[in-house]
Amino acid sequence: MLFDTHSHIFLCKKDNDDIIKTLKENNVKHIIHIWVDIESSKTCIELSKKYNDTFCSVWIHPCYTYKNKLDIHENIKKLEDLIENNRKHIKAIWECWLDNYHLNKENPNKEQEIQKQYFIEQIKLAQKYDLPVVIHTREAKEETLEIIKKTGLKKFILHCFSEDLDFAMKAIYYSNECKISFSWIVTYKKAENVIKTAANIPLEKILIETDCPYLSPQKVRWEENNPINVKYNLEQIIKLRQENWKNETNEKIEKTIFENSLKIFSIK
Repeated sequence: MLFDTHSHIFLCKKDNDDIIKTLKENNVKHIIHIWVDIESSKTCIELSKKYNDTFCSVWIHPCYTYKNKLDIHENIKKLEDLIENNRKHIKAIWECWLDNYHLNKENPNKEQEIQKQYFIEQIKLAQKYDLPVVIHTREAKEETLEIIKKTGLKKFILHCFSEDLDFAMKAIYYSNECKISFSWIVTYKKAENVIKTAANIPLEKILIETDCPYLSPQKVRWEENNPINVKYNLEQIIKLRQENWKNETNEKIEKTIFENSLKIFSIK
């Protein structure tokens, strides 16, 4: 059984209903819908209500707030209202974002400041409602870990992992509830740090995701990515772990990763 823990299906060209209807026949039990702002989060919630095996997260993209000069406290209040009224369907805060690669070139310091403000405020919200925080970090390892420790955050996912094994192990040692989620980046030959991480961290820490419609697997690289392709991520994780972990059968890896996903998102 498979679980796509990070899916932007609302950005797919293919109809959302059609995508979801193909999940069962492809052994995908659950997906987490990921959206980008308050309004699209509302759409996400409605889709989760329509399909019982799909869930969602809510958040506000810090780059979006920078461009539109939105008030942080007003937006956090809107997020909290969404959580209060839709707790059954909302399973995470996504995503707390520190990204030094995509900074605004005109004023990078200002955008870094906004990223950190939203990171901290959304962590507080997640802690209040006992929700996991999905963290995007790119070229910001030290800043990310500093905020995680400063806020006392324990329940979090390092999504679309693109850092290195040392950072992953520091996060794992800090929190027993930490999970590391691998997208199709784990297959890129140049992503040696990501490959090494997937091959060496404890199996109980691993999640898989498509991050669709982005990052299509090699086997379907000319097609739009969608949740059913999470099976290819699983195949790659199995391949990477065969040499290091002789006691891990294919069945054990699939079962454990699925159970890891249920646990972090509190799905029974």
